[in-house]
Amino acid sequence: MSDRMKLLPALITLLAGAFTSIITYLLHYDVKKALFILLIVLIIFYILGTVFQKVIFKFEKEVEQEEIERAEQEGKVVEKDVQPSDGTATEQDAAADNTAYEDTSDSVDENPEYEQTDMADEQEE
Repeated sequence: MSDRMKLLPALITLLAGAFTSIITYLLHYDVKKALFILLIVLIIFYILGTVFQKVIFKFEKEVEQEEIERAEQEGKVVEKDVQPSDGTATEQDAAADNTAYEDTSDSVDENPEYEQTDMADEQEE
C-alpha cells in the first residue's frame, strides 16, 4: 500500500469541500446553511473516497497476484528449456552462443578514425 493511496480519501474530501465552499460563497448562502451543506458533502465524499481506495487496492492485489503467477509459469518454462532431456544443447542455446560472438566493426582496433587520430598525435610530437 503506497503512501499516496493512503491519502486518497482525504484528498477527495478536501477537493470536494473546497469546491462546495466556493460554490456556497458565490451563491451567497448564509453561514449555517453553507456549513451544513459542507458537512454533508465532506461525509459523502469521504465515504466515496474510502470505497474508491478499497477498489484500487483490490485491483492492485489482483494484478500483483497475476504477475506472481505469470512469473512462476515463466520460471517453469525457462527451466524446461534450459535442461533438455537428452543432455544436449537446444537450438536456442546454440543461437544465443552464435550471437554472443558476432564481430562488430565499431571496435577501436578496426575503426580507421582511431588510427588516423593516433597517427596525427605521433606526427605532432
